Amino acid sequence: MEFCDRETAKKLFERYRSKRDGIRTSPEMASICLICGSVHIVPKAGDARMLVCRDCGFAFYRYQCDLCGATVDGRDPHNPACRECGLRTCSCGACGCSAKIKGELR
Repeated sequence: MEFCDRETAKKLFERYRSKRDGIRTSPEMASICLICGSVHIVPKAGDARMLVCRDCGFAFYRYQCDLCGATVDGRDPHNPACRECGLRTCSCGACGCSAKIKGELR
């Protein structure tokens, strides 16, 4: 996770707060909460794919796609939730359940 200074975090927060397209392509956004603007983001205990804001408690998915390696961010509209497993669908079309069904992962 890449960290950024407060000024950069504020600019990124303002940029992505109302238009979330592309969050997945900005590495710094892993360390910024889109609810309160905090930079106090930590991995969620027991779920390596989820991050949590220590200030407001907002939790979001952000991880690498097991199939293509692209960043998946649950706040990005191009990574919607899978109706079967609840994980986010990568822009390549993969999610946790489709990969398991096809036997492509793990």
